[in-house]
Amino acid sequence: MMHIANIIEEGRLGGPQVRMVRVAAALADKGCKTTIIMPRRDSEGFRDACRRADVDFVVLPISRITREWRMALRYLALFPHEIWRLVRVLRAGGFDLVHVSGGSWQYKGVIAARLAGLPVVWHLNDTRMPGFIRRLFNLLAPLASGYVFASHRSHEYYGAGLDRKPWAIVPATVDVDSFDPSRTGSAEDELLRRFASVPVVGTVANINPIKGLETLIRAAAILHDRRIPFRLVIVGPAFASQRAYHAGLLDLARRLDVADTIVWAGGRKDVRPLLSRFDVYVCSSLAESSPVSVWEAMAMARPIVSTDVGDVARHVVDGESGFIVPVGDHEAMADRILRLLEDGEQARGFGQRARHVAVENFTPEIIASKTLDFYRRVLHPKKG
Repeated sequence: MMHIANIIEEGRLGGPQVRMVRVAAALADKGCKTTIIMPRRDSEGFRDACRRADVDFVVLPISRITREWRMALRYLALFPHEIWRLVRVLRAGGFDLVHVSGGSWQYKGVIAARLAGLPVVWHLNDTRMPGFIRRLFNLLAPLASGYVFASHRSHEYYGAGLDRKPWAIVPATVDVDSFDPSRTGSAEDELLRRFASVPVVGTVANINPIKGLETLIRAAAILHDRRIPFRLVIVGPAFASQRAYHAGLLDLARRLDVADTIVWAGGRKDVRPLLSRFDVYVCSSLAESSPVSVWEAMAMARPIVSTDVGDVARHVVDGESGFIVPVGDHEAMADRILRLLEDGEQARGFGQRARHVAVENFTPEIIASKTLDFYRRVLHPKKG
């Protein structure tokens, strides 16, 4: 049995962590064992997800790099010690290959894998990053034995310079059996009761500048000015590091007179009841690669309106399974949302086709097969 160590430096449960757990569980059915190595900090939800999926994990005191100077100093001070701890775990674990998840700034796993004498795959899901991160990545990229890109857009971002080694495009995954509109039932939720008779436009996104929520709020203001009855529901946590940004969004909503139209639902362990109630799902991001939240909305047969980010336009065909608008274009976003609110038949057709795309492309079994094939190419290049 092949044994993979999958390392990530960010413990908070989000898109990359969800992907890791889903793919690890599906790989186990194909005879490939995964042990996820995660940081202790903020990883309670991540650990619970591993337990529910019966995926092995190891918790280590791994710090992560941030723009906050105290955290950056801590990261640098602990860097050698944390790499050495990773090396010892990798040498003792009987691993065949190391998969480093989370993006181009996940340096420690790559260095530790090579010091432990193991081949390492670097999983890249970025489409923009600060210059100093890019420069560090360029220095360390040759250490990788191969690269997994989360999207064609990520591959284009990094350019052809990495193509000299094995690479593959493997998108994020969604559990289409769980995210199935026919199986969500009528779960009780206060928001569902409040919006029993009003159209709901919604998104699932952490309160973060990269999510472009200003565009969505400005689009909501246009609909509001046209006397369109609706509620905008934003599902996602506002972490302490984004308090100023969140305050700015609240101020923007007040200035545009849509504060009473917007519901900030906060983080939810299970977003399916709310997704099932969304008449239109919107992604307003400035940059993405393979956005799990969009794939989940598609699996739930929601009609999609999205900015042209990541590989969304490869799977949401404009005018067939949703609408694609330019990044930052709130007028185009408002226009497409209005079309779907006014044409229920078109919206239902878009949603049905979106679910079909999700089932055909994003199931854990499909993504696990692509991942396992790539592992074999890296471990046995002459056979690839």
